Order: sequence, then structure tokens, then C-alpha cells
Amino acid sequence: MKETQTSETTPEQLLQMLDARIAMSRARASGAGRHRATLLVGGVLFIFIAAGVALVVLAQMTSDLPHGKRPPTAQAVSLNGEKY
Repeated sequence: MKETQTSETTPEQLLQMLDARIAMSRARASGAGRHRATLLVGGVLFIFIAAGVALVVLAQMTSDLPHGKRPPTAQAVSLNGEKY
């Protein structure tokens, strides 16, 4: 059988390795925070632009509606048969 060799590391070396891993983890987390903030700002901006476009479309649709009273149609009949 093949024996595996274990390297003896000192506590100072272990501490340095741990510090390096913590620094890498912090750097990765700060990059993700900036990405998340950018995504939030973009999402809010998209919502405002979509709401503005919806309001413009609604205003255009309501301006195309006929104004004034329409004469009653000949088909306007109530439930008991009386015409209005």
C-alpha cells in the first residue's frame, strides 16, 4: 500500500492560510453586493419606464374614445320587455 505523506504546518502558516481565504471570501462578497445594487437600480428604473409607457398608452386610448352621449340602440330592452 502507498502511504500518504502529511505535511506538518505550523500554527502561523495555518493562520496565514485562513487569513488569505477570509480575504478572498470578503472580496467575492463585496463584488456580489455591487452587482445586487446595480440590479436593484435597474429593476426600479425599468418599473418606472414601464409605468410611464403604460400611462401614455392609456392616455392615447382614452383620447380615441367618442365623446358625448350616444343615442340608445333599438336593442335596449329591460328584463320585463319594456323599451327605454
